Formats: sequence, structure tokens, C-alpha cells
Amino acid sequence: MPSEPESDSTVAKEDLVSDFGSPGPFSVSTRVGIMTALLGFKRATFTELLLAVKSPKSSLSKNLGILEDHGFIRQRRGFLPALGPRTFIEITPKGEEAIKKHLELMRGLADRFLGSNNAADPPAEKKERREPTT
Repeated sequence: MPSEPESDSTVAKEDLVSDFGSPGPFSVSTRVGIMTALLGFKRATFTELLLAVKSPKSSLSKNLGILEDHGFIRQRRGFLPALGPRTFIEITPKGEEAIKKHLELMRGLADRFLGSNNAADPPAEKKERREPTT
């Protein structure tokens, strides 16, 4: 039975985890930081992302290119009257879906290996403290 073709906004497994020996787009913490920042900002300037992820300009530029190649972000040049030319970066629907899936995977791993810390979890029973008897 042939599979349904994926739409542009659907994140394929290959977009998150590449084959062994070939790192995926979120294998570098800078890219995770960029995408997480854009998840909150939706749109940011290059300078705003530079400050948010605390990365050298060359590294940020290279990682933005990789994310754009995956269709996770869009970059465009613009001009602000008081500030001059700027590069604007925005997250795409595909990128938003991908970073949310990645963060869910990371939360699941953290919960599995470190224990759940979700507010939705029932509170642990308190043990009564007993004073030592002498």
C-alpha cells in the first residue's frame, strides 16, 4: 500500500534524526537554542538571536543556513529607518512542529532518566518527621 505524501508542514522522522553517522538538524545545541528562541519570538533579527543564543556571528550564520535548508526558518533582509539594514528570521510552521517534537522527545528522556518533574504529576506523599528518642 503506497504511503501518503507528506505535506510541507509535516515533520518527517528524517528531519529530526538522521541516519547513523549523519547528524540531524538538532544535533547542535546552537540550533536547538535558535529554534527555542524563535518558538517564543516567532520573528527576530539576527542581532536579537545573537544575544539570545550567545553564539559567534559566523556560527549563528552557518546554523541559520542549515535550519533554512531544512525549511525550519525563513530569512529575509529588511530596512528599519532608524537602524538601517537588518536580517529578519522567522520560524516556519514546519520548524515550529519540529522543535516542539524535539523538545517533547528531550522531556521524555529527562523524565525517564531523571524522574518526572511535571506540575501535573501528583505530589509525593510527605513522610512524617520523627524526633529521635533518647
